Amino acid sequence: MISAVVTGAAMGIGRAIAVRLIADGAHVVGLDVDGTALERTRGELGDALEPVVGDVGDWSAHERAADAAERAGELRWWVNNAGIDWVGAAHELDAEHVDRGLRVLLHGAIYGCAVAVRRMLPRRAGSIVNISSVQGVGAFPRYLVYDAAKAGVIMTTKSVAVDYGAHGIRCNAILPGCIETPMTYATLPPELDREEGLRREGLLAPMLRVGQPEEIAEVVAFLLSDRASYVNGAEVPVDGGATARIFGYPPLEVG
Repeated sequence: MISAVVTGAAMGIGRAIAVRLIADGAHVVGLDVDGTALERTRGELGDALEPVVGDVGDWSAHERAADAAERAGELRWWVNNAGIDWVGAAHELDAEHVDRGLRVLLHGAIYGCAVAVRRMLPRRAGSIVNISSVQGVGAFPRYLVYDAAKAGVIMTTKSVAVDYGAHGIRCNAILPGCIETPMTYATLPPELDREEGLRREGLLAPMLRVGQPEEIAEVVAFLLSDRASYVNGAEVPVDGGATARIFGYPPLEVG
């Protein structure tokens, strides 16, 4: 049996990815810091999802997830998805804000890639997908650390692809646009109801809507599979066309 690790699997994009990979016959180890949400998702998806509670900013959490996956089958797929919304412009930051954001958004992906590669090398086979963002190629207002981290995830992807493509390990990145997830709900203006908030968020894309987690999961499943056997080091926008155009924002007010 193929086994997979998906970080941030308790909800949103990660949950949708877990559902899709289970449908493809994989045993999925879901790594998430939110143990309550992870158990709830496990209750919904069944034993094909094996929960591992841990922080992606801890190297040991990735090792525990890899151990669980290898007990269940051949670890062939790994998805670094876990993330947080991390807002702040340069004049608003301090060292703690920077370090905390990078720990989850960038270090977590690098740790996941490193552990995955080490486990996949003996078989000379494996596929890694990193969830970056359109903010890895275009800056959003007041998202300095998030933007920088997501750009770093793209270069992490390319580095792994370059170093290990000859050894049977592929690595690709997906750049989601605005996707309807609990994290997105939390960022909506409090004075708007959810429907109106999502409508406004959807204006970023020429398709005039936000995406669904399942639309990301479909692309992840393709990139992990042998159907994408010659796709390596790619950065794939799944954004409704958002990165195909320039979008005007009002200037940042700094007081």
